[in-house]
Amino acid sequence: MISIKQEDFNDNYELFVKLCEITSEPLKLVKEGSSDLIVMNAEAFDRRRKMLDLREKLLRYNDDEPLGTKGISLEELGKYINELESDKSK
Repeated sequence: MISIKQEDFNDNYELFVKLCEITSEPLKLVKEGSSDLIVMNAEAFDRRRKMLDLREKLLRYNDDEPLGTKGISLEELGKYINELESDKSK
Protein backbone atom coordinates (compact mmCIF):
# COMPACT_ATOMS: atom_id res chain seq x y z
CA MET A 1 0.00 0.00 0.00
CA ILE A 2 1.34 3.40 -0.97
CA SER A 3 1.50 6.08 1.74
CA ILE A 4 0.85 9.67 0.69
CA LYS A 5 0.89 12.89 2.67
CA GLN A 6 -2.58 14.35 2.91
CA GLU A 7 -1.37 17.67 1.46
CA ASP A 8 0.09 15.89 -1.58
CA PHE A 9 -3.18 14.03 -2.08
CA ASN A 10 -5.15 17.27 -1.93
CA ASP A 11 -2.80 19.02 -4.36
CA ASN A 12 -2.75 16.11 -6.87
CA TYR A 13 -6.18 14.55 -6.43
CA GLU A 14 -6.71 13.56 -10.09
CA LEU A 15 -3.29 11.89 -10.26
CA PHE A 16 -4.03 9.72 -7.23
CA VAL A 17 -7.53 8.87 -8.52
CA LYS A 18 -5.88 7.58 -11.70
CA LEU A 19 -3.31 5.63 -9.65
CA CYS A 20 -6.14 3.94 -7.71
CA GLU A 21 -7.90 3.05 -10.96
CA ILE A 22 -4.77 1.58 -12.53
CA THR A 23 -3.52 -0.41 -9.54
CA SER A 24 -6.85 -1.24 -7.82
CA GLU A 25 -4.88 -0.83 -4.60
CA PRO A 26 -5.75 1.43 -1.67
CA LEU A 27 -3.73 4.52 -0.76
CA LYS A 28 -2.85 5.36 2.84
CA LEU A 29 -3.16 9.07 3.60
CA VAL A 30 -0.76 10.32 6.25
CA LYS A 31 -1.51 13.42 8.28
CA GLU A 32 1.06 14.89 10.64
CA GLY A 33 3.20 11.75 10.46
CA SER A 34 0.53 9.14 11.25
CA SER A 35 -1.97 7.19 9.19
CA ASP A 36 -5.25 9.05 8.83
CA LEU A 37 -7.38 7.48 6.07
CA ILE A 38 -7.34 4.69 3.52
CA VAL A 39 -8.66 5.65 0.07
CA MET A 40 -9.53 3.26 -2.73
CA ASN A 41 -11.38 3.13 -6.02
CA ALA A 42 -15.10 2.27 -5.61
CA GLU A 43 -14.93 -0.57 -8.14
CA ALA A 44 -11.95 -2.15 -6.35
CA PHE A 45 -13.78 -1.74 -3.04
CA ASP A 46 -16.84 -3.58 -4.40
CA ARG A 47 -14.64 -6.44 -5.66
CA ARG A 48 -12.90 -6.75 -2.29
CA ARG A 49 -16.21 -6.62 -0.44
CA LYS A 50 -17.57 -9.47 -2.58
CA MET A 51 -14.44 -11.51 -1.98
CA LEU A 52 -14.69 -10.94 1.78
CA ASP A 53 -18.39 -11.89 1.74
CA LEU A 54 -17.54 -15.10 -0.09
CA ARG A 55 -14.67 -15.88 2.28
CA GLU A 56 -16.93 -15.31 5.28
CA LYS A 57 -19.59 -17.66 3.89
CA LEU A 58 -17.02 -20.31 3.08
CA LEU A 59 -15.53 -20.09 6.58
CA ARG A 60 -18.96 -20.83 8.03
CA TYR A 61 -18.87 -24.16 6.23
CA ASN A 62 -18.13 -27.06 8.55
CA ASP A 63 -16.10 -29.91 6.99
CA ASP A 64 -18.23 -32.50 8.78
CA GLU A 65 -21.47 -31.35 7.13
CA PRO A 66 -22.64 -31.27 3.51
CA LEU A 67 -22.17 -27.87 1.85
CA GLY A 68 -25.90 -27.20 1.49
CA THR A 69 -26.77 -27.62 5.20
CA LYS A 70 -24.67 -24.79 6.59
CA GLY A 71 -23.07 -21.63 5.24
CA ILE A 72 -23.39 -21.30 1.47
CA SER A 73 -25.11 -23.49 -1.12
CA LEU A 74 -23.38 -24.67 -4.28
CA GLU A 75 -25.74 -22.48 -6.30
CA GLU A 76 -24.82 -19.39 -4.25
CA LEU A 77 -21.13 -20.25 -4.53
CA GLY A 78 -21.46 -20.50 -8.32
CA LYS A 79 -23.22 -17.12 -8.48
CA TYR A 80 -20.51 -15.45 -6.37
CA ILE A 81 -17.73 -16.92 -8.47
CA ASN A 82 -19.45 -15.83 -11.69
CA GLU A 83 -19.90 -12.28 -10.32
CA LEU A 84 -16.26 -12.09 -9.29
CA GLU A 85 -15.07 -13.35 -12.67
CA SER A 86 -17.26 -10.88 -14.56
CA ASP A 87 -16.05 -8.01 -12.35
CA LYS A 88 -12.45 -9.05 -12.90
CA SER A 89 -12.84 -9.06 -16.70
CA LYS A 90 -14.14 -5.46 -16.76
